Amino acid sequence: METIRIIHNLPRTGGTIISKCIGIQKDVILLSEIHPKGVEVRESMNVRESMNTNPDLGDPLFQFIEWNNLFSISDKKIIYKLNYNFEEKIDLILKKTISLNKKLIIRDWSFVDYFGQPFVSPKYKNSLLDLLNRKYKILNFFILRHPLELYISCLKSMKFFKKFYKFKLFLKGYKEYFLQAKKNKIFKYEDFTQQTNEILKEMCDTLDLNFNKYYTEKLNDINITGDKTAINSKSVYKKENMAKTLIKKEDQNKIFKYREFIELMEELKNYYKNE
Repeated sequence: METIRIIHNLPRTGGTIISKCIGIQKDVILLSEIHPKGVEVRESMNVRESMNTNPDLGDPLFQFIEWNNLFSISDKKIIYKLNYNFEEKIDLILKKTISLNKKLIIRDWSFVDYFGQPFVSPKYKNSLLDLLNRKYKILNFFILRHPLELYISCLKSMKFFKKFYKFKLFLKGYKEYFLQAKKNKIFKYEDFTQQTNEILKEMCDTLDLNFNKYYTEKLNDINITGDKTAINSKSVYKKENMAKTLIKKEDQNKIFKYREFIELMEELKNYYKNE
């Protein structure tokens, strides 16, 4: 059984910069924000919110071919005409990756499964993991960020979020993501920004990769989707906590007494304190 490595993250949890640091390791081929409905969702983003995203970036085969310069122009045309389905594309990509003595890493687009709106209704299950688990050995980890910090960051950075995501809906998606995550290896985004080399090495160990401590020298030598600041970043920066500063004291008191939030923080008690 062949091995596929997967990085799972919700938006605004450091998935782009972490994936860059992983993707630049030796003998790695990285695909970014991949989901079985990736093309469809990106098309919906353009129609509903005029986000001007390239739908082809949701296609794992497009990323693989265009980002890695592995095929001639004539071979590209032949492959694109074959009209593979999603599973066939992953199989082709993995076989080619193995033939090059490299390791395939897929950054999952967990946003689609656990948030999704207004582009698609969330299924609250990890579609990519469910699909690939049937055929391949999976090495993976999930990234967490404190729910309040994540919510504030999404509100600040994603224009559609304020319109479509009431706090209760956000908590639902986060909780379902965590219930899947806790069955697997978890890393906290906060730990990564504060102990970058140590946590990155542990991430590489989890994915059975050889850690290159000089990875920062090539951080700009990789194609990736996601947060533009992280895409252009040449290093990892510590993120300051925003929730206590940006949320009024009276609103904080309400949140800490909110039943769904209390239930979520109880689930997260081994990772974050409710304070």
